[in-house]
Amino acid sequence: MSAIMSFYGDADTRVHLHDYGTKRAPILALDGNGCSLSVSAFDCVPIADHLAFAKALAAATADYLAALETYAAAQSDTTQAR
Repeated sequence: MSAIMSFYGDADTRVHLHDYGTKRAPILALDGNGCSLSVSAFDCVPIADHLAFAKALAAATADYLAALETYAAAQSDTTQAR
């Protein structure tokens, strides 16, 4: 499966985890104005694949945060220089 979409988070976007312990797979949910995104594991895909995806997602999210913080700091510096 493949899909292409953009999701722009803002102050009203909620990010939350539905954790069911050992009873079923967790669900990561992003809920925004008029759209939502859920990430979960299907039983037909090996759990090792889901774990590899989740680790890659966590690493990319950490990289995104670092890049966004760098960008925000530069924007702050530009605003202060005016």
